[in-house]
Amino acid sequence: MKIIKDKFKNFMLSYTQDELFYRRLYEEEHLHPETFSQYVDSLDRNFIEQHQLYVPCLHETWFPYISENEFFKTQFQNIYIAKHNRYSPEYLHQHEFYEFFYVYTGSCINTIQGKEQICQTGDLCIIPPNTRHSIAVFDDSVIINVMIKSSTFHATFFELFTNNNVLSNFFSHTLYEKTENNYLLFHTQSDIVIRSLIEDIYIEYYGHKKYSNSLLDSYLLTFWVLLLRHHENHLESLLNTTHQNLALLDILNYFQANFMDITLTSAAAHFGFSVPHFSKLVKDNTGKTFIQLIRNIRLEKACRALKTTNLSISSICEIIGYLNPEHFNRIFKETYHMTPSEYRRNHTN
Repeated sequence: MKIIKDKFKNFMLSYTQDELFYRRLYEEEHLHPETFSQYVDSLDRNFIEQHQLYVPCLHETWFPYISENEFFKTQFQNIYIAKHNRYSPEYLHQHEFYEFFYVYTGSCINTIQGKEQICQTGDLCIIPPNTRHSIAVFDDSVIINVMIKSSTFHATFFELFTNNNVLSNFFSHTLYEKTENNYLLFHTQSDIVIRSLIEDIYIEYYGHKKYSNSLLDSYLLTFWVLLLRHHENHLESLLNTTHQNLALLDILNYFQANFMDITLTSAAAHFGFSVPHFSKLVKDNTGKTFIQLIRNIRLEKACRALKTTNLSISSICEIIGYLNPEHFNRIFKETYHMTPSEYRRNHTN
């Protein structure tokens, strides 16, 4: 199947044979309910079976759980991308691998853990394994689904987090430690770079050219980089949307900017929470305590200073907020299994 880039939108808006089947099925059920049973009886069962179509009144269950080995047919296939069939019956399911969907045009209803959410053009939702969810599209909207092997997702998405910073703590906790019944929703709106890259991934996948799998993995890493570069402050997750007044990324950015003299009490007061409540929110959303997060920020700053400056250890210690150099040395060695001086020698020319 050859898809031309400048005609991609028209290609996606056109109806496939399967979508025409589903649209007719939807119209018959909702516009002519009195004759719907007769219409179902007249359906071509061979066509339904050959195209693996889902008709609820003919199928008691429809792949409620999909394993990674069943879905990805070869060990070399790491990604699967396709347009979501418009008008296909909505059904709850879960799978062993990661999925993200992108609203190319229009909107859809995304249901996760029994909660419905309307996603608009430009919204991109990452769904971890073993999350029970469904997508409903009953108009001309175009939704693009991308399925990713767990190993590939971790190798590309989490490759971005080489430093143990607050953002990596949030993402890893959300998508790795708490994989069930959660999501990350990025509001990319009219970002033409993200949109274009989605198109490129789709075209490359169906082009079946030489080295396509390797190029798709590379595309995926580039996609995560651009997504986080431009939209890490335009996201929400089930973890932090349960607290309507909590803007988690604002809190993490506040930690990053005030790590030198911040305390749990001062941070809680800044955002208007009691200390116990604020402490629990931070731990629930990042998987780490307030003390662990601030320590990680300080150590990350110390490593950067050791590698890029000639400042003395005591000066670096003071800059990152540690008053006691011996305490700093002890924490640094516990974390990196070497002293600050040894780290500097190992990481500078």
